[in-house]
Amino acid sequence: MGELNYQKNYSLVTAILPRLTARDIVEKAISTYPDTAVMLSSRGSLVKDGFLQRLIPAVNPEQTVVEMLVDESSVNKLMNGITIAGRLHHTGSGAVFSIKCDNALFLGNQKGEVTTNNLETSDKIDYKEDMTGIFCISQKDKSDPIAKAAMREGSPGPTVVFGQGRGIRERMGLLRIAISPEKELIRVVVDSYDTEPVFNAMVDEGKLDTPGMGFIYSMPVEKALVNIASVVNNDSNLASNHQIVKAIDEIKGGAGWRAQSVGDGNDPPSDRKFLTHLTRLTCVTERGNGDNMVDAAMAAGAPGASIAYGTKLGEEESVGGISLSKEMEVIEMTLAPKIVDDIVSKMVEAASADGNTDVYFYFQPVPKALTYLG
Repeated sequence: MGELNYQKNYSLVTAILPRLTARDIVEKAISTYPDTAVMLSSRGSLVKDGFLQRLIPAVNPEQTVVEMLVDESSVNKLMNGITIAGRLHHTGSGAVFSIKCDNALFLGNQKGEVTTNNLETSDKIDYKEDMTGIFCISQKDKSDPIAKAAMREGSPGPTVVFGQGRGIRERMGLLRIAISPEKELIRVVVDSYDTEPVFNAMVDEGKLDTPGMGFIYSMPVEKALVNIASVVNNDSNLASNHQIVKAIDEIKGGAGWRAQSVGDGNDPPSDRKFLTHLTRLTCVTERGNGDNMVDAAMAAGAPGASIAYGTKLGEEESVGGISLSKEMEVIEMTLAPKIVDDIVSKMVEAASADGNTDVYFYFQPVPKALTYLG
């Protein structure tokens, strides 16, 4: 295996949009799609206001997650285009954010180049920079309670993507029938001042520090505009707690005042063992081509993987008057940095053996994570 030809200066731009308008928004914003754009079906999380209404299960509006790996020089124009096309400065309209990558690797001709349309707006686009993304992999029936716990601590409504899990289940022999491979991947972007209480609330609700219950980690967000609702009000004239907090942020000139409002009840147990300084490795390939790559990664020491399924943007084909998109799989692993290169090498070898060149990787820092460590 030759030296891995890593590329620098890439970022992952993610947009969370209403499903009915998502494609129209990206088509309005983008004239030429990057080779590295994937669309995932997802659902949002809303709770109803009022004491009795809170006993009712959470509302789950349909959403679409669009992930695009692009050169850093394209990030501003791409985010601005999506913000303007989706009118994301309005409450409840969606979100767009970027996370820097340490490296990227392309096996084919993917380049992450994007061309945006020239859209103009009279509204000021005010991205926040002191933000954190919290990502959680949970059992399928636990995602709604975990999302509710995050919202109780002031987060916007988390986004949930259906996926599959690989890892501990394969190592349990006959006992694996007790653990479903179906997982749900929860993501939410919060002000950095809110990271600890939201993170800890999600851990507590999901019992993520107990065996087989899941995995949670945080990542630094380069910049973001988040206007995802979390509460359905019975009276449209009343502001939600999230809107009130946002208004105070604007009055105070930032979110620093929140640090003075956090009580002692949010402190995690003193014996809770956090993992630090990890790397999230993401591999995107055509659906059906990832199994051998994941097998190779786990044989090389990867503890597990989560896999979400979506479609590739910009490569639609028309068959009998029906538009068809190439199906893709997004494979994510959180690893110790010292084993990343070896695992990527084994995955590249597996892809090459299958003649699979529709593959790209990107690597992002994970400062903090938590799972059961025994």
